[in-house]
Amino acid sequence: RKNMKKSSKPLIIVVASLFVLFTIIILISQSIRLKYEELQREFAQLENRIKTEKNQSVTYKANYQMLTAEDIVRDFAIHDLGLVNNNDVSQQKISLSNEEVAILSEDVESMNE
Repeated sequence: RKNMKKSSKPLIIVVASLFVLFTIIILISQSIRLKYEELQREFAQLENRIKTEKNQSVTYKANYQMLTAEDIVRDFAIHDLGLVNNNDVSQQKISLSNEEVAILSEDVESMNE
């Protein structure tokens, strides 16, 4: 009977140790699996963000090319800013009334004094 008790104690310790080790391995593997899934979700989100940013970049490039087209810039300069094309200067005239000329003359004379 004494031999049975001595041999059963180490067996219980070995079985208990294996159970604890097995439990630790299972917990670690589950933790790694959860972290892997979290990283996979984050990776998918980042891929979607990259696609969105690329699409937005293409849109910005298209808008830039459209806005820098010469005819659009010329129309904006002429209609919105009031600028004139150098080629058209010889055809344009400035007309002032006699009253406006008199006011300008008075202003010039007062500046010379």
